[in-house]
Amino acid sequence: MDPQGRSEQVSPQVGALAETVMIQVPADPDYLPVIRSASAHLATRLGCTLPEVADVRLAVDEAGGLLLRHTVRELRTADGAAAADGATDAAATDAPDGDLECRFVLDGSALQVVLSRQARDVVAPRKDDFGWTILSALVDDIVWRVEGTAVRVEILKRRAGGG
Repeated sequence: MDPQGRSEQVSPQVGALAETVMIQVPADPDYLPVIRSASAHLATRLGCTLPEVADVRLAVDEAGGLLLRHTVRELRTADGAAAADGATDAAATDAPDGDLECRFVLDGSALQVVLSRQARDVVAPRKDDFGWTILSALVDDIVWRVEGTAVRVEILKRRAGGG
């Protein structure tokens, strides 16, 4: 699975009974356990086996880590405007690292997880990157997307025997 690839599998049609859970935390590795714990709970709710739950937890943790390691936050001034490159304005440089957003969609036998953040400098992971290799082994599909300043890692995990 190529990090820059486009996959129709990661964005399945969301059914009428799909449940969506949103979590927003500071874009700091210290907050990844919050998202990791939520992913385990939601995988359990989906009916995943214990090994599948462990895979989802690890995949979400690694996807969040990759997103944080391969992006530099977009600097914002106090009024919310994007700061110019090389800005030394205290309001821009002292701002927190922004937020990491995570959307979980439970739909039938699949769990879609989209981790995203705003960033100005993005280096996509290589497909032979160790973290990307781990992710590829743990989930059914994974895509790295950059759209303007929004950077997303989208993963899809299907429950075994779930149809």
